[in-house]
Amino acid sequence: VVIAIIAILAAMLLPALAGAKEKGKQAYCINSLHQLDIIFHMYEDDNEGWLHHTPGGSPPNHGKWYMNPRMKAARKLIGSSATQWANPNSGDAYWGLAYYRYAGGNIRLWRCPAAKTSDEWREDGLRYGADFWLDASYGINGQFFNFGSDNKARRTRPRKRTDLISANETIIIQDAGEQKMDGGPSDNLAANGGAENLTQWKYSLAPLYPDIDWVSEWFRHGSGKPYGASCETLWADGHASPIRFTKDCGRSPSQGGGPDYMKGIHWYRGLPL
Repeated sequence: VVIAIIAILAAMLLPALAGAKEKGKQAYCINSLHQLDIIFHMYEDDNEGWLHHTPGGSPPNHGKWYMNPRMKAARKLIGSSATQWANPNSGDAYWGLAYYRYAGGNIRLWRCPAAKTSDEWREDGLRYGADFWLDASYGINGQFFNFGSDNKARRTRPRKRTDLISANETIIIQDAGEQKMDGGPSDNLAANGGAENLTQWKYSLAPLYPDIDWVSEWFRHGSGKPYGASCETLWADGHASPIRFTKDCGRSPSQGGGPDYMKGIHWYRGLPL
């Protein structure tokens, strides 16, 4: 009888404990996003209002803080030398490297507690394992940097957050399996019409990752992943909020979007729809 009672109590308590654990991860993630927004402001204050970009006008497109696991064990950042702390413009660098010193060297700030992995670059023959990449589990909106201060196609330097038409509707970073989201529906949650989202990860790259559910690396928080989950997102005005699961990229329920999905501004381009 005692064993039966314990079993019943366990059955009642375990879902509640699991729910509390998930809420804790979500709160931790939101707090990290808010801290990263403060770090962005600090960087902008030192760089005339710009977020970091390479001479080419956009952040680097990779996921490494260190060139390989051996350099990680030695805590030797990409490009570090006797005369240089690191090279945030390296083509191998994760975009977060530029903000490393503003974060006091706390790389774990870029690790979402609900992430299982981040892009492991297996298509390049790399097999470093998930833990090597987990400190790069927030993706930056590469499309933000495609436009200049007039919100037209960038000719030289990219726009600043203060140049945006609607900062509260433009994504800066979010939960993502890709470290820099610079495509259309292939790697982000917003395109045109009813185009299916995350197609690169559902189809073309999927054979390289038979062990990973990539959709759940965007929609990490909540029960019944990915379909009942959400993607925690930091918007350009500094607020953080979740984007609920959606399969497609439309503006209506019939297109897979729903009533709170992209209304007037394209979330990634920051331009009117």
